[in-house]
Amino acid sequence: MKQKNLLEKGIEVFEKLKEENFMTFVQLQRKLNIPKTTLYRILKTLIDKNFVIYQDKKYKLGYSFLSYANKILSEIQLREITSPYLKELCKKTGETIELIIPYNDEILYIDKIESPQSIKLVAQIGSKYKTLHASAPGKILLAYDEGVFKNFMSKKKLKKITPKTITNKGKLIEEIEKIKKEGWAYDIGEARIDVIRIAAPIFDYDGEIIGIISIAGPSYRIKREKIKNFGKILKGVCYEISKKIGYEKGGGR
Repeated sequence: MKQKNLLEKGIEVFEKLKEENFMTFVQLQRKLNIPKTTLYRILKTLIDKNFVIYQDKKYKLGYSFLSYANKILSEIQLREITSPYLKELCKKTGETIELIIPYNDEILYIDKIESPQSIKLVAQIGSKYKTLHASAPGKILLAYDEGVFKNFMSKKKLKKITPKTITNKGKLIEEIEKIKKEGWAYDIGEARIDVIRIAAPIFDYDGEIIGIISIAGPSYRIKREKIKNFGKILKGVCYEISKKIGYEKGGGR
């Protein structure tokens, strides 16, 4: 019989406390049949991280779970709110529309409406990227999240992904400042050759960036004269979504 590792045992503790909150150590140990010393170590770690609370000689689930639950709920709500806007953008531009969120100093794709055209360019839902300097959505995050920007710029080098990727920090800073003024960003073949992305931010009621919408398509379809037009359209749509969420400071901050 396969022996359970500590993570599996920790999950069993969660499951049991979810079923029967406020349990004593003895009750937990008997129900789970985990060695006392192992259970003690697991509970101590979970208490230190606020996943479990020890109160009146009993254990219950802690409040760290709330932050994770709220994160998931906010993503679901963002998808629900933006869904009609993504569809309308796809209809208006004829290109793929992507919904992205900040995720631990990376960008995470959580929704998309694919272009109706035969050739379509999309990132898979669930894809994460840390090369923020190489794409329009990544540049948006750098422009509107100071903490992410500082962490990212502390790296020694900017990775070159294509011949067009910006690898000079001074040039990247100039572009970030331009994005802050205009409220939208673009990249031409910087993350993928012959692919263009245009992106703009979504803000919450506190003015914090919570999402990014991107228009993606091949460079032979999105000509340079279209980029600025798409950028303005996208900025307007993202501002409307931000207002719906409660943002009141103005488009592009």
